[in-house]
Parts: sequence; structure tokens; C-alpha cells
Amino acid sequence: MKKIMAIVLAFMSIPCFAQNLSKREVMNTVKRVADNVVKNTTYLYFDRETGDLIPDLRKYGYNKNVVPQNGYNDWKYWNGVIHIAFNALGESTKTAKYQNYARKNFEFLFRDYDYLKGIYDGKGQWDFPIAQALDITELDDCGAMGASLVELYMTDRKAEYGAWIDAADEHVMKKQLRLPDGIFSRPKPYHNTVWADDLYMSVPFLARMGQLTGKAGYFDEAARQVILFNKYLYDERAGLMWHCYYDDVKTNGGAFWGRCNGWMMMATADLLRLMPQNHPQRSEVIALLKRQIINTAQYQSQTGLWHQVLNREDSYPETSCTAMFTYSVALAVNNGWIDKRYRTIALAGWKGIVTQIKGGAVTNICEGTGIGDDVKFYYDRPAPHNDIHGLGAVILAGLEVSALLDE
Repeated sequence: MKKIMAIVLAFMSIPCFAQNLSKREVMNTVKRVADNVVKNTTYLYFDRETGDLIPDLRKYGYNKNVVPQNGYNDWKYWNGVIHIAFNALGESTKTAKYQNYARKNFEFLFRDYDYLKGIYDGKGQWDFPIAQALDITELDDCGAMGASLVELYMTDRKAEYGAWIDAADEHVMKKQLRLPDGIFSRPKPYHNTVWADDLYMSVPFLARMGQLTGKAGYFDEAARQVILFNKYLYDERAGLMWHCYYDDVKTNGGAFWGRCNGWMMMATADLLRLMPQNHPQRSEVIALLKRQIINTAQYQSQTGLWHQVLNREDSYPETSCTAMFTYSVALAVNNGWIDKRYRTIALAGWKGIVTQIKGGAVTNICEGTGIGDDVKFYYDRPAPHNDIHGLGAVILAGLEVSALLDE
């Protein structure tokens, strides 16, 4: 009874003005965020010591100070989310600058791929340009970017794209560290740590490989990971996901961090969007998504935003997890995976997100975050202006919310 009352109160707390959104208003906001990304994507390398902008890296030559001029032209998992978001925005609007955004980025990244691979020494992964594309050692390196590259490869069958996808497939399916039951794990911060984040770093890629190849095994593996991640990370009492599971001490760690819960919800929703209707685990995956949505809704604030630490109202309102939840709830409602009454959760979430958008920039996005030993670690994580970690999720959230609204 107590839990039922909490759910009812969660619905009652949603602002009534959430119902007054217009489709045009939502799409205009989405385009402002997307246009700001397009404007700041320069397709140049930059020498941090001399200040030189480098249009041709092979003529300039690599040195330790050379990096992409901006984060939009790098090979990181957050770029993969942005690519996926722009592909969806391009499909929705039929606008060339959005349709071609991921293509232009990959053309830039692969232009110097062979040159950079020829001089890469396997060290300094975070400093060397596109190192994560050159030396795949974790799901972070290949999952999200791989998912967006598979989307491009479906219409542009360049040999270099196919070769890289094959390498990523080899890593995800055969090389990535796992526990004995097959759940993905990492060697840090302790050997065989399960990270909630890794559900998104793997499942979207696996689902798209299922689409690309027509092989059911990819969907089987994706569903297995969703089920296992819920088994290891779900806290029955809180109804939330822990950031990690430490296999060495057989216990959960970190906190109920907002974005890791968002990664899991978004990965599950993304799988359902692509999974065959007759897949044997489909109903179980839907049930897990519904459980997460219903429980997470209890922690939404009256502003529509969720907090950096979901069960701590004195932690700051955080935009990326709010966007991930908003997207996933709206997608679930739009596809009938959950009752349409939950649309108010997504609409209020979008209203909260809008308060964090200034021009085309987004505020209160937590920066990249490892696993902390105590909850204070998560309280103290900075939220730089327009941090790239949440921009793709904001665009996806707006697109899905717009589909909830009548013309």
C-alpha cells in the first residue's frame, strides 16, 4: 500500500502546466540545441601549444599537443549518442544539416585513421586523437560510437566502416571482460566491476548489429544483458539501480546516480524499439522497463527534473538523467509499452529540461563520472556549461516528447 501511495503522489506532484506544451515549441527548442552543436563542430585539429588550427593533419604532423579542436569531433561514447540523436532528428525533419551530421563526423574521423593508427603507440588513450577508435579495450571505446556507425553503414557501405564494425563486434561478443554468467564487467576500479553505464555502451550496438545482419543472436545477447544488469544492480527497497556491483566483495557500490540509471533505462527502451516483436524475451524486457519507469517516477521533483543522486533531494537537479528518463518514458508511451497516463511524467520532464537551456546551450549536465566510494563523490561532481555528455539525450527527449503532442 505504501508503494502504491508513493506512485500516486508522484503523479500528483507533476505540474499541470506540463499539459500546455506545443509540438512546435518543443521542436524549436530541439533545433536550438542541435544548431548550437552544428555551429561549434569545426572538423579541424588544434595544436594546444602553438594555437594552430590544422586543416590537414598529415601535412602538419602529429605531436603530443594535437587534439580535435572541439569535443564534437572526437571518438567518445557521448559523440555516439549525439550521432544517434542527429540521425533521428534528420529523419524527423528531413533537414540536410541534421541528416548529414554523423556522416560528416565519421568522414572526418576516418580521413586520418590510417595515419594515426600508423603512429599510435597504445599509450595515452585520452590524449591521442581518436585513440578509442584505434585501440578497442572497453565497451566505452566501441559501443555507442559503433551503434551510430552501424546506422551510417546501413546506407553507406564503405569498406573502412565495415572493417571497424567487425572489430567492434569481435570485441563486444568475444573479448570484453565478463563474469562467469556472461554479464559485462570491467577491470576497474576493482577487477570484475559491473558498471550500470555499460548497458548503454553495449546494447544499442548489439541491437543494431541484429538489424544489420538479421542474426537473432545479437538480440538474444542484448536481452540477456538487460536481464542480468537488472539482477545485479536493482535495489528492491529503493526501486533504483546502483552505479556498480563489485564482484570481489559481492556487493553493490557507488550510489543511485542519476545518469547511470538513465543509461540503463535508455538502453532498455532502445532495445525494445529495434527488437523483433516475436522475440522470446521481449515481454520480460518490457516488464523490466515498466518497473524502472514506475519506480523512477517517484523521485521526479516538482520542477520536472530529477536529482544528481536520485534519492537525495539536496543533490543538484541534473539535466542528462532527466533527458534520458524523459526520452525513455515518452518512447514507452508512444509505443504502448506502458500506459498512456505516464505521458505526464515525460511532459513534466521536458518542461524541466527547458529551464536548463539557455540559447542553444544546456546547463547542469554532470561531467564524465567514474565510480565513487561514497555518496559525497557524486554530490561534488562538476556540471560544466553545455557539457557534451547530455546533449544527445536532450535532443532525443525532445523528439520523443514532440511525438506525444498533437499538432
